[in-house]
Amino acid sequence: MKKLLVLSVLTLLCACQHRANFKSANVIKPHLDAEITAEPEEQKVEIELQRFVYFDFNSAELSQQSKLVLDSHIEAMKMIKQGKIVLQGHTDQVGGEEFNHGLAKQRATSVWVYLVKSGISEEHLVAVSMGKGDENRKGADPKTDRHVEIMY
Repeated sequence: MKKLLVLSVLTLLCACQHRANFKSANVIKPHLDAEITAEPEEQKVEIELQRFVYFDFNSAELSQQSKLVLDSHIEAMKMIKQGKIVLQGHTDQVGGEEFNHGLAKQRATSVWVYLVKSGISEEHLVAVSMGKGDENRKGADPKTDRHVEIMY
């Protein structure tokens, strides 16, 4: 029994050694004359975000919904290294031109302050106010005219 066991072990060892020598004799190692480097391709990612932050009547205060809209823009804004993001304030047609111009500016400024506090660089943000004669009316519903548009 011992002889059979010893014979089996020796046979296995010989087979392993023979196989290892066989493989190592056939290994082909490529020789490169030049280094090959690859630059990663610049990838453009398109993200569709809601561009309008809406406000209540006669108000420049950000609602929770408005803050969620702005939060969805923050990561994209942080990636911008040059250029400006315009925050364009708008009002409905109720009220005088001077009042509406001031309210639109307050709305744009509210968005600007929120974004700066969230880590967006001041140098990339511009807050502007559109007047009562603004051609960017969104429709018959005055609620949709009370907004700040985020323009990249």
